[in-house]
Order: sequence, then structure tokens, then C-alpha cells
Amino acid sequence: MVGRTEYSSVPTAADLENNSNQKKYTVNRKPDGLVIPKSLCTLMAIGALLLAVLVGLLVFFLVPRCSEALTPQSDSRNAAGSNGLPYNTPSTLPEVSDGSLSKVFNSPSVWSDDVDERLPRSIEPTHYRIQIKPYLSNLTTSGTVEITLNVKDEIDEIIFNAKNMEINRSSVVVKSAKSDNPLGIINQDYMTGERYRIVLDQPLNKNIMYTLELEYSGHLNNHLQGFYRSHYHETGDDSVKYLASTQFSPTDARQAFPCFDEPAFKANFSIVVGRPSNMSSLSNMPLEKSDPDSTNDGWVWDYYKTTPRMSTYLVAFVVSDLQGYGSSDRLIKMWSRRSLSIQARYAAELTPKILHFFEDYFKIKFPLPKIDMVAIPDFGYNAMENWGLITFRESAILYNEHDPDIDTKRTIATIVAHELGHQWFGNLVTPKWWNDLWLKEGFATYLQYLGTNFAEPTWQISEEFIFSETGRAFALDALPSSRPISFEVKNSRQIRQTFDELSYAKGASVVRMMNHFLGEDTFKTGLINYLQKHQYGNADRDDLFDALTEEAHRRGSLDQSVRVKDVMDSWTRQPGFPVVTAIRDTANKKLILSQKRFLLTNNLVDNSTWWVPISVATSVEETFNTQPSVWLKNEPMVTVNLNVSKWYLVNINQTGYYVVNYDEANWRFLTEDIMVLPPLIRAQLVSDSMDLARANLLDYDIPLKLVQRMALRDNSIMFVPTSVAFQKLEFLSDMLSSTPAFGLFEKFQATIFRKSYRIILDDNDYDSDLYLKQRIRKVVLKWACREVDSECAIIFHRFFREWMERKRATIPANLRYVVYCTAMRQGNVAEWQYAFNQYLKTTSVTEKNVILDALGCTTQKWLLSRYLDYLARNDSSIRIQDADRVFKSVCDNHAAHTIAFDFLRTNWNKLLTHYGEGFNIISKMVKSLPRFMNTEYQLAELIRFRSEVGSNIGTASQAFDIAIEKVRANVEWMKKSYHSVERWLNVHQEYFDL
Repeated sequence: MVGRTEYSSVPTAADLENNSNQKKYTVNRKPDGLVIPKSLCTLMAIGALLLAVLVGLLVFFLVPRCSEALTPQSDSRNAAGSNGLPYNTPSTLPEVSDGSLSKVFNSPSVWSDDVDERLPRSIEPTHYRIQIKPYLSNLTTSGTVEITLNVKDEIDEIIFNAKNMEINRSSVVVKSAKSDNPLGIINQDYMTGERYRIVLDQPLNKNIMYTLELEYSGHLNNHLQGFYRSHYHETGDDSVKYLASTQFSPTDARQAFPCFDEPAFKANFSIVVGRPSNMSSLSNMPLEKSDPDSTNDGWVWDYYKTTPRMSTYLVAFVVSDLQGYGSSDRLIKMWSRRSLSIQARYAAELTPKILHFFEDYFKIKFPLPKIDMVAIPDFGYNAMENWGLITFRESAILYNEHDPDIDTKRTIATIVAHELGHQWFGNLVTPKWWNDLWLKEGFATYLQYLGTNFAEPTWQISEEFIFSETGRAFALDALPSSRPISFEVKNSRQIRQTFDELSYAKGASVVRMMNHFLGEDTFKTGLINYLQKHQYGNADRDDLFDALTEEAHRRGSLDQSVRVKDVMDSWTRQPGFPVVTAIRDTANKKLILSQKRFLLTNNLVDNSTWWVPISVATSVEETFNTQPSVWLKNEPMVTVNLNVSKWYLVNINQTGYYVVNYDEANWRFLTEDIMVLPPLIRAQLVSDSMDLARANLLDYDIPLKLVQRMALRDNSIMFVPTSVAFQKLEFLSDMLSSTPAFGLFEKFQATIFRKSYRIILDDNDYDSDLYLKQRIRKVVLKWACREVDSECAIIFHRFFREWMERKRATIPANLRYVVYCTAMRQGNVAEWQYAFNQYLKTTSVTEKNVILDALGCTTQKWLLSRYLDYLARNDSSIRIQDADRVFKSVCDNHAAHTIAFDFLRTNWNKLLTHYGEGFNIISKMVKSLPRFMNTEYQLAELIRFRSEVGSNIGTASQAFDIAIEKVRANVEWMKKSYHSVERWLNVHQEYFDL
């Protein structure tokens, strides 16, 4: 890490550039140093001024200038060949790899987060003919585009999207379908907001078709956005291999070809890809023919069949020498590095099952003739649902069956199911605009559980939803800065920030809620009707709500006076979620239900209300029906009849997106009977009570006794409730980690889970393929090995040393993270360097991820600093896609969170340049910061950090809001709850075993 050292009082360049603490540095103050006379200084200053004037005159008269400087271009170009492409285009472009072409090819502008970059609706594309050639050696592309346009309103200009490319102005031609004579062009230039404008000398006529033709030169970037270059090695081959792939979602098709880059502008695409003859290409549709490039020996043109109507963000092409092989279904083909092709077998077996499940579920056949599934070595997301050409990060699709890891298997299954769900929700029917991103991402996240549950029924994965999705959404939605899942966005920077837990996890949670209050049959039929009505087109949330309402009214699932929109607008158009407080009126056999927005802090007055579906169960009638028996209809309170002798439950299986607080008597009854309740209800009660206590709405005595009772009596170690318990205890551990109470907390958790730790440690069946067994093993062992002198930590550190010393062939895959992390924490430089060397050597993408996560566990601060420094180096062996993973691994180490914060603060500008704004890598780093931050000083420093960043914040503005509010909530928790938790642990320490 660059900065001052203790050996010198002279500041470094970084000190002077980042003088955030306003130190007054004094440089070279030695009294015996060189002294320059004032007269000489004056002469030097005059000389410098004269030199500057001379240079300015030379630049003005001698340097050539473009008449339209906003879009530089070469004055002369070689004539294009028969294929219409400029042969020598690559030689006219600078060879750059840092994304700086945006400075060369786009007009400079001051960015404002409020810039509206949406395109006019006067013109819509109906067909694209794209011909593109990537030059892998010098990171450039050349291409031609012919777009057929339908004019809806008379207009004399054409505005489309283009970014990081040079458009050959002399090649631009606009013609009417009724005439071969091109229209005159008055002007053409870049606009703000990644747009290009062509001004014509006459208006385009309404309802007439036109064509726009142009040539352009682009850039294969290293930011994993648009059309980009990836690299890899094959096993046994030290040479670097390159490939070119695409990632256009959400707004990066414009980096590959000029287009109308908004989801509502659907069109057909005819794609022609140039490739070296020793490589292959792929695109959305099957290959139609291949022809040699008559003008460029060694190159081939691949012509693909025309696509159905689709959005630009779903267009895709890949040029590579990856190996492809078929699956059990002729529609599906897998592609990967040759040396890793065997690891695609699991996904190849899984994909046809899930695809046909969705075909049956939606009653609509997959509409394309094929699906290629490609493992890309460098990939920003886990996967991308491009129609007919789904691209994946290698770790999201490759599974080594000879070295099985259950978490990897789960990840692959859910991601494959998620992307296949998109083929209907997103591809066949696409949201009209990014303000309804949840309409595709929320649905795909919900559908991934249905698809995975069908393909792997023994996993019971649907039971994991409440802590994998609902709990994840709650964590963000409980902050004052939360936003609605449907909200207006105007530009790329805002759009990128919508790809968060709210669009995915909250979106999925409200979809699940709709399923339960409408009923499965109504919900499913309504979805089918929606898809059939809008297929190959666009829709918004109101279109979905109308289809569900029609079916609900037909079946009687919803009162005729109520529309689904009435209910769902309260969940989609306002932020947050409610806490429903249930109080029993024993005398009158009534239950009083009230709602209020749930917030982790009390610094916001919010009187929002929701349409809340209320399902109820009691100790008298133990029927856990998730259908609502009553509603809070956008009202603060309602009273219902209740026949109960002991306990009652509200919001069965947390199918409603809200938490529930009870009167104290009911909490006591539920605590007493926790083990007679279904596992999912146990998990819900632990989750709700912990969240309520965290928000200072419930005394910690309730959740701590709930967890204690469940942990001591759960001889089977049920996966979901145990996982939720550890997930919620982790917050307490983080807050207490630097306090006097931490020792008591460690004694508490070690005591109540002692039996669980013993059972798991004594079970040596590490290679079992039982999903639930291995999942719970990982959860429990992570906690069992926390203490340095614990039996678990000692055993697993020994495992690692035996592996280092070649006394053990390998570490079982399902133990690796806890063994590696323990060894990093217990050991020293030798263990860390051995693990890092294994990272460099292994060909297993899963193993690489595990090692990256574990390397951040060391307590050696200089090693952590060096590990982070790799992220700021261009020659680092850590791929761009893994940067946020590395940063988070350090932030998750209590001994290192300050190091991580200082690193991000010192290297902000460098990191922003290196990683760009795609995939929110920098935003994810910011979101990782707050975990252990809970003091006023840390809050002030975080706020000051944001202020220092200023306008150079990139896409991290929302991430800063979230991080600051999380730290503010932590500070408030320390003030209001720390002492009560400390007292409870002190008072109850002798009763932990009860």
C-alpha cells in the first residue's frame, strides 16, 4: 500500500494528493539547503511564460484540427471491400486496454447523475444487419451496421446509442425504402448520455421505412463490458490464449455496435461474425453458412440465421477456440476450455431437465432452435441469459465430480435455473424499461427455486428461500435509504445501480407472496396468460397485475372489488416493509393487528402502510396454511376473532414480505414450544425476533432464549433453523468483537451449540453426497473453529500442515474453506504463501474461489496489505471478476477491516480506472466496509471518505448511502442495545446449559 512510512517525515505523492486530514506538510526545511536568489526566480518565471506562449503558437499553427472535433476520425480511409468493412481500420486506432477510448471517441461532458439519456420514441428499429470482426491482438474491432427504421412521427434527426467507437462519418447513409437516393446529412456528432445524432436536411416521413447504414471501429476492452477480450491457459500449455465475448446487459450493446440500446426497442438481428480460421464463433441463432474472407487471408465470415424480435441487451457473440460438446438434449451444447470440458457434465445433465420443466410450467415451448452454454474465463456476472447463447463465469457452470463441493453444485444448479427462467421472463417478454428490472430479475430468482427443486428434489431448496432471499432483502430494505423496486431511472449510471438485492431478492420475495395469496393455480395460470399475450414484446408491472387480476376474479381467488395492482403497488412503488404487531385481547377473544414500517434506525418518520396478507395458525388448530385469512388493507390496524388457548402464529412460513412482533406472553409460549413447531417456523421466529431486537423493538431476552432452547434440543441439527440462527448471531458477534462482552458471547455460543459441534466433528464422512448433511457441516464447522485453541481449529490446522508437507494428498472439497481459513488464521507466512501458490497452480475454478476467500483470514497485517495491493496492479494474477471477492474476504476479517478501509480510500481513483463502472465492483467493495464499524469516529470517517470522493463516485453513490446507514445503525445499536446484551450474558452465563 502506497503511503507514508515511519522512517521519513517527507510525504509521498499519495500523501500530497490525498491530504484528507489537512496536514500541513513542510518539505526540505534544512537551513543549510540550496537558496535561490529572488532575482533569479523572477527571470526563470519570465522564461517559463515565454516558452509556454511559444509552445501554444506552435500547437495552434502546426497541429492538424478536425472541423468537427467531437468525433475524431481519419481524413482518409482505404476503400471498403466487397464485404463492406474497412480493411485497415485497426491501424487507425490507438492500442489501449484501460477503457480510455471513451476519452478519444466520445465528446467530453460533465456527468450528472440526473442526465436523461433515453432515446426519442419517434423512430423504432425493426431489423439489424451487423457485420463485426474482432482483432484479438490489438484490442480493436471493425464493423458495419444496417438498421431498418420505422418512422412513427415526422422528425428530421436520428438519435441512437454509441460508446467507445469511431463512426466513419463519410460512410453514414440514410435512405428511404421508396428511393435509392440517400438523404442529405447536415450534421452528425456525439451527444451527452452515450448517444449519437444525425441531423438530416429533410424530415423523415411518418409510417415510411428507412435504412441507416454506417461503418465504425471499436475497442475490445478489458472491463468485461460490451465486446471484450478474455484470456486463459490450457493445462500443460504455458501460452496465453485469447477469446472475445460479449456482455451487453444492461446498456453495453452500444459499446459493440451502434444501436437503439433500450429494452423496448425490439428488433430482428442478422449477425455476421468475422473470425480467424483456426477459431470458431457463436451467436444467438444457429450458423447458416461460413465463407472465407476474400480480402483477408486466414479469416472466415460466419453468417447466422435471423433472430426473433428481441432487445439489444440479449444479443451475443463469442469468438474463441473453446471446445463444444452436446448434452442429452440436441438443443443444448456446452462450451469450455478443452482441459475443463469434463466439468461441464453436471450442467449438461441438469439443463434439459429444468428447461423442459419450465416449458411444461409455462405451457410455452422454448422458442429458439438451440441453446449454447459457454464458460467464459473472465466474466463480470455469474451468468447472462442471452437468448440462445447463455454465457457463464466458469465457477458458475463447471463442476468437478471427482472433487465434489456441495456449495458449488448448489450454485451451478440455481444459476442454470435462474438463466433458464429468464428465457421466458426477460427474453420472451421483456420489461419496457429498467424501472421494472424486478419484473425479470425478481421472477428469475423466484423461478430458480422451482427449477432447482424439480431437478434436485432431495435438497428441499425451497425451504432455504427465507434466509437466502427474504433475509437478504430485509437487510437492505430496513435502511432509510432503501428505494422502491419499481422506480424511475434515466441513465446508465442509475440503471447499473438497480442490479442489487432489492431487484433480485425483494423482487423474488414479493413474487412468492403473490403466489401464496392468490394460490398456486391462479398464479400459474395468470403467468401463462401474461406470457402468451405479450410474447416477443414488452410489458410492465401493470400488464402482469392485470393478467393475474383477471384470473383471480375468474377463479374467485380475490374479491371482485380488489385488483392485484391495488395490493402490489404498495409493495413495488414504495420502499421498505412493515412490522406487523399482533396483540391478543384475551377477554374478548380478539387479535389486534397493526403495521408500521420496519427500520433499523429511528431517525426517519414514515407512516407508510401496505396491503398485508395475514395468515394465522394457533396451538388449537395446528394447520399451517399460508393462504391469508385476513388483510390489513393499506390501513394501520385491524381486529379479528381469535380462538387460542396458548400460542398463535402470524405470517406462516414468512410467505408475506414482513416481520411479526407479538405480545410478550405469546413470545414466551412460542419459546417454550419452539421444538414442536415445523423447522421453517422455527427459523422464521429466530429471524424475526433477532431483527426486532436489533431494531430495539424487542428485548434480547426473547431471541437469545429462543436460540438457546433450539440449539440445546435440536439433536438432528436441522439445516434451515440452524443456519438462520448462526446468520443472526453473526451480527452480535461482529458488534461485540471489540468489546469486553465478546468473551461471554463466545462462551454462550460455544456452550449452547456444544452438542452440534461434537456431532459434526465426530462425523468423518467428509465425501458424502448428501446435500443437507454437507451444507449443515459447513455452517457448523465455520463456528466450531472460530477460537484459536478450539479442538476444531487445532485439527484443521494440522490437516493443512500435513497437506503442505505432502503427508496428506488433498483436503476434502467440502472442508476446504474452513480448513484453509483456519490455517491462515492459525498459521503464518508459510501457510499463506503455500495457499497462494496453490491458487496460481490449480486449474479448478472452485478451488481458486475457496482460496481467494481464505487468504483474507490471516492475521498478518502486512500479508493482508499485500493481498489488497494485488487489486491495484495491472499485472496481478487475480482476475477483474474476483476483485470484490478478495476485498470482501479482507473486510470479513476483524483484524483487517481498517486495512481494507484505508486501502480503498488511498486507491479510489486507481481502482475506479482499473475496474470501470460495470458490475458494480467498486460499489460492492464499499458495501463490504461496514461489517465491524460501530463507532462515531468510524461513521465520521466513512462520511468524510464519501465527501473526498466527490463527483468521482462512479456508480457507488447508492453503495455509500447503504454503507453509511449501516454504520449509523450499528452506532445506534451500540448505544441502545450493547449494555442490555452484556447484562444478559453476565446474568445468564451460569444457565447457558438450561
